[in-house]
Amino acid sequence: MKKFSRTKLYNELLTNTLKDLSEKYHVNYAKFSAFCHQNNIPIPGSKYRMYLKMNRDVTGLVEPLPTAKNDIIYFETEDDKDTDIASELKDLNDSQKIKQIEQVLANFKYSSKKPLSNKVKNFKKSVKEWEESNPGDIHTYEWYEGYSYEQKPKFMENISSKEMPRLYRILDEIYLVLDQLGEEVKDDFTVIIGGKDEVPFDVLELKDRVKHEITKEEQKDLDEYEIDLKIRPYSAFKPRIRKYDHPYNGKLKIEFKDYPYHAYVKDTNKGQLEDKISEIIINFYKEYISVRNERLEREYEERKRKEEKERKNQKAKHVNDEKTRVKKLVTEAHDYQTAMRIRKYATAISDEKYKEWALQKADWLDPTVDRDDEILKSRDYSKDLKEYLDDLLKIEDEYDW
Repeated sequence: MKKFSRTKLYNELLTNTLKDLSEKYHVNYAKFSAFCHQNNIPIPGSKYRMYLKMNRDVTGLVEPLPTAKNDIIYFETEDDKDTDIASELKDLNDSQKIKQIEQVLANFKYSSKKPLSNKVKNFKKSVKEWEESNPGDIHTYEWYEGYSYEQKPKFMENISSKEMPRLYRILDEIYLVLDQLGEEVKDDFTVIIGGKDEVPFDVLELKDRVKHEITKEEQKDLDEYEIDLKIRPYSAFKPRIRKYDHPYNGKLKIEFKDYPYHAYVKDTNKGQLEDKISEIIINFYKEYISVRNERLEREYEERKRKEEKERKNQKAKHVNDEKTRVKKLVTEAHDYQTAMRIRKYATAISDEKYKEWALQKADWLDPTVDRDDEILKSRDYSKDLKEYLDDLLKIEDEYDW
């Protein structure tokens, strides 16, 4: 969908031909002519053009622009026809973004006469530099002569050199629209939508299937085979010659291949890719929805995995803490019984000094008293008495070297 001002379009027709404007706005010439007539926009005739070129007076050679209820009019391309962007992108779940997409696509105008954007110029430069550093890597339909381990710029693998200028123009359109929409396009034309999701796409050139014409070298091999067949019928080796060639045919195609979303937009008799920017951008966002949903699903599963792991860890910690408390309880009960036995034993001790010492140790052992000892300090009930006393007996040896 392209938006026009009747007044502006009328004034443009006074200085430009309809053909120039159809190329400027990238629309079909015949349909654009019908569009102007349907909206009562006079188109100057050949006499007007001739007089204008000769700098002669053109007064009276063109009709004035008739008044209309609305100055803004919309040109509906074949590919935009019956396209409801809001419906197509309903799963985006972002009404503001959908409205922005509609506005940008309605107002977007592209002229092939304008210089390429710096983004595309830089990409074009990377292609040229790669070609210069890899002169042996040449298209030969099914294979390449030579090979390089250096990373080849995107899209070069499947597009002939003849169609590279078209590729740059198409990429320029895509970049300019996505840039207006606030999306990121990296220097290698990796597209990031929504700030975090890469939307993979490819541009390739279609091929024809034609019968292979035998070359002189292949005919020579066949002749040698016929001779060998007569001389050594059982050991003669027939050369393998393909039946068909697949030369590039100049038709381009954009593929969106992220699973489960598979779609493409290609050159057809109804229009080339340059005329289908709305369809291309809509497909970018449709694939973004697919990529985003996959990411959200992965993040959800990762959160579930982490939450489950945390739940198990918390449960294990709770169990371990309870075991520690039980172990401490058993130790405390054992120490309490030991303290009570020491006190009972102390009643039979005649040595008052030893008796007093024994009762002090009983108070130290008894968890209900929890008395610090002058030498042993506070009793650690996390260890049973035997283990605790064994630890106290360990003395670090120091050596002077």
